[in-house]
Amino acid sequence: PNGDGVNDVINISYKLLRVTSAVPVSIEFFDLSGRRVRQLYSSEDLLGEYAHTWDGRDDGDVLVAPGLYLYRITAEVQSDQEIESGVVAVAY
Repeated sequence: PNGDGVNDVINISYKLLRVTSAVPVSIEFFDLSGRRVRQLYSSEDLLGEYAHTWDGRDDGDVLVAPGLYLYRITAEVQSDQEIESGVVAVAY
């Protein structure tokens, strides 16, 4: 995220299927030591498709250091947690 308009953000998208009411969903980013750097989203979502954008900033609105970061999408579905995760690289 250097402000040139190219690859300055990452889009995180997901679909909620087979839910009959709103379910808690959260999207978090962590550094490789496991420390959470950003709570990107935390709310309740209904059935459908969703997308959220991360601009490489932490919870204090400061750009994170270049490197690899882990993201985790968690949805509380019925009495279980559905978790998807991945890796994103931040470079300037």
